[in-house]
Amino acid sequence: MKTKKIPWMVCSAGQSNDIIFMDFPDHLKVDLTSAREIVARRLEFTKNKKHYLVMDVSNVRQVSPEAKEFMQRPEAGLKNILGAALIASNPVSSLIANIFIKTPKNFEARFFSNKQLAMEWIYAHRQRLTNIVL
Repeated sequence: MKTKKIPWMVCSAGQSNDIIFMDFPDHLKVDLTSAREIVARRLEFTKNKKHYLVMDVSNVRQVSPEAKEFMQRPEAGLKNILGAALIASNPVSSLIANIFIKTPKNFEARFFSNKQLAMEWIYAHRQRLTNIVL
């Protein structure tokens, strides 16, 4: 498993390298600067290739309106994502995850309260999309 710790997050990739796991430090407050950095580092980590995303937002405490708008843009925060499973384990992070889930996008995204369910769904979603392409 490939892992890289960078400011604002830890990125990991499974053996297939097309499923990316993102975790954030405790009490993270995301403003426009950090949102840009998070997206840039995700795209750098994936070598700008399309990927599935499992993102634990449980430690995110706040997202500024400017950061939210940036993260909802197809050419920015949504770039190269084929499917997303968001994990949130408290009320604040659940609200943040739901903002992302309800954003119009060209891929399916779901909200989960634990990593096991998120992982099961992302693997099944990836398999469904692979079967459609074949």
